[in-house]
Amino acid sequence: MSTPSDARAAPAAAPARRLHRSTLLFEALRIGRAFVVPALLAALGAADDGPGRTTAVGLGVLAVPALLAAIAKYLGLRYRLTTEELVIDSGVLSRRHRVIPLRRIQNIDVRQSWLQRLASVAELRIETAGGERTEAVLSTLAWTDAEALRAELLGRRAALGHAGMEIREAAPPAETLARLSPADLALAGATANEAGLAAAGLLGLLQLVEDLPVQVPLPGVDPSALIPSPPAVGIAIVVAALLALSLLAGWLLSIIGAVIGYHGFTLERAGDELRKRYGLLGRREGSMPIRRVQTIRVEESLLRRPFGLAALKIETAGAGPGQRPRAGAEAFLPLARRRDVPRLAGAVFNDLDYATLRFHPVHPRARRRRFLRYSAPLILIAGVTALATRPAALLLLLLVPLLFLIAHKQYRHMGYALAPGYAATRAGFFNRITWIIPDRKIQTLHIHETPFQRRHGLATVIIDTAGGGRSIASIPDLPREEARLLLDRLTTRATRTAASSPIPT
Repeated sequence: MSTPSDARAAPAAAPARRLHRSTLLFEALRIGRAFVVPALLAALGAADDGPGRTTAVGLGVLAVPALLAAIAKYLGLRYRLTTEELVIDSGVLSRRHRVIPLRRIQNIDVRQSWLQRLASVAELRIETAGGERTEAVLSTLAWTDAEALRAELLGRRAALGHAGMEIREAAPPAETLARLSPADLALAGATANEAGLAAAGLLGLLQLVEDLPVQVPLPGVDPSALIPSPPAVGIAIVVAALLALSLLAGWLLSIIGAVIGYHGFTLERAGDELRKRYGLLGRREGSMPIRRVQTIRVEESLLRRPFGLAALKIETAGAGPGQRPRAGAEAFLPLARRRDVPRLAGAVFNDLDYATLRFHPVHPRARRRRFLRYSAPLILIAGVTALATRPAALLLLLLVPLLFLIAHKQYRHMGYALAPGYAATRAGFFNRITWIIPDRKIQTLHIHETPFQRRHGLATVIIDTAGGGRSIASIPDLPREEARLLLDRLTTRATRTAASSPIPT
């Protein structure tokens, strides 16, 4: 049996390791992309003694110290793994000594770009509990070394457990939760929301129309002026064709991106961890302790709902590897059948009975509030447009019934549910999102009332977890008394679970 003194003696005996030699190659490529390539382009396009030539020389000179710094970084970095810690020493002139306790490690990701895959090397990223950024990046390692180090870190962290004592002898068997085929990924890409891409394409087409030599006449008061002239008809056909091609191209790019980016997607559960691996050109493998999961988000877009499809995301405490802190949800499963959601949610939260979720509606005034919110700007724009052309203003006002239908659909998809140990909220029409929040993960609860809500006796209940940021779920437009009762009930449940849990979650 080892003693504390023996454990503390381990770091001195642990052998130090170095990064792979190809680190210098990838650093040289990075420096070339940042300095050398711009310098060459500036030199080719510059006059003999012009400012472009000066810029080229300056960039070329800056590349030299950058390359020397990369060599020094490679030569000065060493890492070693002890029984309880990962120790990283770096720097030449200014030395840095980092000690990362294995108990505090949360995420361990192995990533490969397509160039790294060709060279059979990888990058290992480590995130710790409560860290605001990636704690350590070992780039680059041989692929086999990165995989071995990741497995070793996971094994030793599991052996330590929460109390610092050995709790298992072998790694638990992995259970495959989902595996997506190329057809599944193509379907995920085909049904993804590409509103941003479509909007960008539309703006580009509008800019193209502005640059055309032939202008489209605006309709006047005379109904005969509403009939476009032949040149305008031709322009309209061209614009419509370009818009259709732009949307088709965006749709195809979405499919191709999903198939390549998530190629071979496999989701597993091994003991108390979730593990993912995917990617065709660039490869990514990662693991995450289930205790770190704060909420689950079930996203059902308007395109996916008719096919019974959804995407699952998880909100976690802190930040994911390579992500900014509090950045939002991480992809749990890019595509799932709705019938599989209870099983997948239960794989994360073992005591969740998804089938018991019964959603209560919010107050009917929520429908009117959303209709006013959507229609007021449109009516204002129509009023301004009427000063120039009344027919165009009338066409805008014809959209008002459509906005009422959207507001009604929004209202129908809003609600909340309570199950033993869990609360759930749901909202959204174009992209319906269902939040599943364990009572034990609730950090704060409060009620928010806008001036318009106070006028109608409504309130919003806000549920916050340790994920922060977008992981704040809300239940808007509840009757004020119902909101207060719900707040008291959730507070009692969260306090009870916090008191019965000896380990922070």
